[in-house]
Amino acid sequence: MQRSGFLDILDQSGIDDTINRVDLMKDWWIPRGIYSGAGGFDASEENPVDFYTLGVATYIDGISNLEYYYDYAKQQNPVFKDYFDYLYGTTLFKLGEELGDPCALWEPLAHPGFHVFGTKPNETPKMATKMYMEQPSATIHLDLQHEKHEFLLDNSFEDVDYDNTLSFTLPIQVPTNGGGLNTWENESMKEYEVDNEYTKHMKELDYSCWGDYGEPTVIPYEAGRLFWFTGELVHQIAPAYNADFNDRRISLQGHGVKCDGKWIIYF
Repeated sequence: MQRSGFLDILDQSGIDDTINRVDLMKDWWIPRGIYSGAGGFDASEENPVDFYTLGVATYIDGISNLEYYYDYAKQQNPVFKDYFDYLYGTTLFKLGEELGDPCALWEPLAHPGFHVFGTKPNETPKMATKMYMEQPSATIHLDLQHEKHEFLLDNSFEDVDYDNTLSFTLPIQVPTNGGGLNTWENESMKEYEVDNEYTKHMKELDYSCWGDYGEPTVIPYEAGRLFWFTGELVHQIAPAYNADFNDRRISLQGHGVKCDGKWIIYF
C-alpha cells in the first residue's frame, strides 16, 4: 500500500543555516548540465545550465559507473555527516516516527545529498538556467534507484523489502513563484494539490516530449517541509513559474529501502 505525507523539518533559522552550509560546500558541487537521453547528464559548453548535485546520486552516477559511486561515497560521507549532522538527525528521526520504523544512514551508500538548480555564490546566473527551470525539462519517471544496489543489499541483510521503497524531498530554497512535484496515475495525490496560479500554469504545460502524459497532479513545495512517499509513483520535478533571474531551487534528496526492519537511507 502506498503511503505519503508532509513533515515539518526546518524552521527559518534551520533553512538559512542549511543554505549557508550548502554554499560553503560549493567546491563539492558536481556540475550536471542537462539530461541528454541515453547519454545521461552532460555538463558542457553546449549545455550551459547551472544544475549541480552536492553528493553522488544513484540515478546519475550509479547508472554510468557504480564503482565510482561507491568510492566517492566513502570520501563524501564523513564530510557530509560533519556538515549536516543536525539536518540528517532531525530528518531521520521525524521520518522514522512517521513511518513507524527507524531510519538510518549506511556507510556503503551515499548519504542524502542535494539538488541545486542555480548558481554558486557570487557567480552570474546563466540565462539558459532560467529557461531550463521554467520548462518541463526533468524526466517523468519512477524511482528505481534501489535496483542498482540490490546485490549489495541482498548480501548484507536477511530481509529486504523492494516492494515499498521510500523517496523524499526536503525543499531548502524554492523559486519565488513556486516549485513542486508533478505526479500522474495516482488519484490519492490530489489531496495535496492547491488551486493557485502555480498549479494552473503546471497544468497548461506540454509534457508530450516524455510520452502520453496529460495534466499532472501538482504537489506544491514549501521550504523546510519534507514530502515523502513509499512505493512507485510516476513523477517529475515540477518547473518553476516566471522565475526570477536569481532564483535557485535547492533540495535535500533521499531514498530508502527497508532492510531487517530498518530503513536504509541513501541518495
